[in-house]
Amino acid sequence: MAQVDDSTCGPLINAATRDDITAAVATAREAGAEVLTGGGTPDRTGWYLDPTLVAGVPADHPLQREEFFGPIAVLHEAADLDEAITLANDTPYTLSASVHTRSLDVALAAADRLDAGMIRINAPSSGVDFHLPFGGAKGASHGDREQGLAAMDFYTASRTVSVLPAGSA
Repeated sequence: MAQVDDSTCGPLINAATRDDITAAVATAREAGAEVLTGGGTPDRTGWYLDPTLVAGVPADHPLQREEFFGPIAVLHEAADLDEAITLANDTPYTLSASVHTRSLDVALAAADRLDAGMIRINAPSSGVDFHLPFGGAKGASHGDREQGLAAMDFYTASRTVSVLPAGSA
């Protein structure tokens, strides 16, 4: 497949999605949030949005309560692991979570308490292993998990077949 341009982050699905995200960033700014990077649309053809990081977003703002499918993230500060997990779980959508730590104990404790469909340790929350089940928790997913061994149950039905010798029935 030939590379069409020099993008690291491709375009959004359509103009409406790009406009929804830029509007959410604008209202977050008005509510006191700080755009640490990005937030704009590059001067190029297509529905591109600069990768965006926002801090200080109010708890009831759509950037905190809704899923936006684009290159945007909200940064939270937490005093400790308990507060970090409370913040991470305080959302109706939890497809994935990522924990970065040097401590295996912290990693396992966080993984046990996070309410997410996929939890990655010392790795980005994006990307999946095609051998493992894929799906979220709460409003981020529905139905059975895809991929991995879970796909065997999802895409197959078990049957019992009994074979008797000819003439014995």
